[in-house]
Amino acid sequence: MSVRLTFAVSACLLAQAPAHAINATYAKQLERSGCTQVSETQGCDPRKSKAENAKAGFVKPAAAKPGASALGFSVGNMDRQADPRRDFVRYASGGWLDRTPIPASEGDAGRFGELAHQLDQRLLRIIHDASRQRASAGTPVQQVGDFYRAASDLQRLDALGLQPIEAALKAIEGAPLDDPAELARVSARLQLGFVASPIANVDVGPDFRNNQVNTLVLGPGLQALNRDEYLKPESEAIRRLYLGHMMKVFRALGEAPRQAWEHASTVLAMETELARAQMTAEQGRDPAFMDNHLSLDEAQAMVPSLDLRALLAALGMPPTSTLVAPDLGGLKGVQAVWGQRSLADRRTLLRWHALSSQASALGQPWRGLAQSFNLQRNGLSQAAPLDVDIERLMGVALPHPLSRLYVERHFTEQTRREVSEMVAHIRDEFTERLRHNPWLDDATRAAALDKVARIDIRVGHPAEGEWIDFSGVQVRPDDHFGNLQRLNEFRTRRQLAKLGQPVKQDRFAEPGKTTPIAVNAAYNPQTNGIDITAAIVQPPFYTPGADAAVNYCTMGAVIGHEITHGFDSFGRQFGPAGNLRDWWTPQAASAFQQRADMLVQQYSEVEILPGLMHNGSQTVTENTADLGGITLAHAALKRSLQGKPQAPIDGLNADQRCFVAWAQLWAYKARPERLRTLVSIDYHAISTLRASLPLRNLDAFHEAFGIREGDPMWRAPERRARIW
Repeated sequence: MSVRLTFAVSACLLAQAPAHAINATYAKQLERSGCTQVSETQGCDPRKSKAENAKAGFVKPAAAKPGASALGFSVGNMDRQADPRRDFVRYASGGWLDRTPIPASEGDAGRFGELAHQLDQRLLRIIHDASRQRASAGTPVQQVGDFYRAASDLQRLDALGLQPIEAALKAIEGAPLDDPAELARVSARLQLGFVASPIANVDVGPDFRNNQVNTLVLGPGLQALNRDEYLKPESEAIRRLYLGHMMKVFRALGEAPRQAWEHASTVLAMETELARAQMTAEQGRDPAFMDNHLSLDEAQAMVPSLDLRALLAALGMPPTSTLVAPDLGGLKGVQAVWGQRSLADRRTLLRWHALSSQASALGQPWRGLAQSFNLQRNGLSQAAPLDVDIERLMGVALPHPLSRLYVERHFTEQTRREVSEMVAHIRDEFTERLRHNPWLDDATRAAALDKVARIDIRVGHPAEGEWIDFSGVQVRPDDHFGNLQRLNEFRTRRQLAKLGQPVKQDRFAEPGKTTPIAVNAAYNPQTNGIDITAAIVQPPFYTPGADAAVNYCTMGAVIGHEITHGFDSFGRQFGPAGNLRDWWTPQAASAFQQRADMLVQQYSEVEILPGLMHNGSQTVTENTADLGGITLAHAALKRSLQGKPQAPIDGLNADQRCFVAWAQLWAYKARPERLRTLVSIDYHAISTLRASLPLRNLDAFHEAFGIREGDPMWRAPERRARIW
């Protein structure tokens, strides 16, 4: 995917009409084979018997316990023997926790993951159907089908070996990398064809201060590990693993052991220097920190080893006099490393980046070495099936063509209307709460009401005419590596071409975050808009026909979560029109900060693993949104039930079902390696904490389960964070 440097979305999380029926003959074949996933290259094979597939380990999962739901809310997911006053997570989700293993190919298991796996199967059926057709060039069916054919042809990839990137490696070996203009041209080629450059990357997006103007954004290069993995003492094992992996790759290139060790050590040292200079995760959540406007000459003075004008020219961009540099320290680090290292060291790092960034798209041994490293890094014992890897890669490389096929088969206008109606109810609830919020002064209250009224909330997918048109990109059935390069270059050049053009935001367009096939919902402060994807509008987040308590406190809480992102520590810095400006009075800002600091403290008190504390500062925006989401959802639920008698269901009243449904959304378990990674890089709290910590700030939660002082789930009223 093309690298994005600007702040695009606050990715957070969150019905589903019946899927189109596959043909009856094929359905019977699936039933006989026992297949739950379909792959003719790896995994369950519908052409084989159930016994053959069972022997290979590919069979239907065991049926859930009676009363349990595969995805939606269910009392079968609870542990009714647990005491909700002592361990609410166990009470709400103990049944699910007991029967749900972490798959060998995954670092964790959770309700998001279960929905993602269901989505995998739906998308695989779409992909396999497309791969069996011969459609017109440039259509979604042709591109999806031919991408799959090329990516799944392992025999061809193995025969090609290193050939697809030999030209790039030779260019790096022959380039005069001590020439700033040539270094810039190499960086541009890597960004266009290899996802990102390890030197510097360029993007275009709306200016923080004026979202009607597209501005040039310059950022440092990207490295293989995350910042903490390079720097923290507890990540020493990962660094040793990474060093060993690099040595294996350099040895596979024909280098002697000593030379391979020297080259691997050089790469690790250079990448560590670059990572040390880059902004922290907390700084990356502070728009004021990132809003650094420079002239091109000022930026050039910071990185004299890299010719910025040559970089823009190589990317096909017009000259510009100004730019934004979100990470000034990272740019200074670029100069410190690339300006001081020898020509040989520069070649070593660039050669490593070109090979390692594309290893999974090559034949053996490169693909296998990359897979082995990733499995060990994440503590996994088994890789995902090849066709699942291809499907997920396609979601990044061909996001809208694949999404169009999914929407046609699995999303209806009725679903959009139902969820849009709930959106209106949650927005109305927030509006009412703003009008009566006791700590807002009149000036800030008026601006907040203006902002919430202007939020543009869309459900499902882009409007007709707003889908990104990939039809001009050549996708061949026999050129996997070339397909990836052409698609990445198309997305990158399309983004860069926005410089100097009127701002027109793409909706549902960020792979993995807001495309219709992403299980997510997201708020963008620069547009003051929310995208709720088609893939998330289904169980467990939205269940047609479910009682109000369940749907309000799942889908409604997601909607509230996204709305309150416009008023969290990050989003509140953008005004009603989506521009960075301070529209809060000092009194209101101080009152908000006191309440946000309570959340920082609550989450920072939690020990995730021995010696590994949660980072409340890093996760404060999402924690604020979680608290706002369930608060709004419960209040809207109570408003909707006013005057209507509500008999208990399964022995739970409406309030109890609301809070149990919320907690079941976040049922979760993870391997230690996964937890360490999430604590390091994720600005969301660990899901287990999301299940209970927001609830402990609600009076209604304490009342619903009779929680009293002295109970483990008790939080004293004066320590309950109350924001919206």
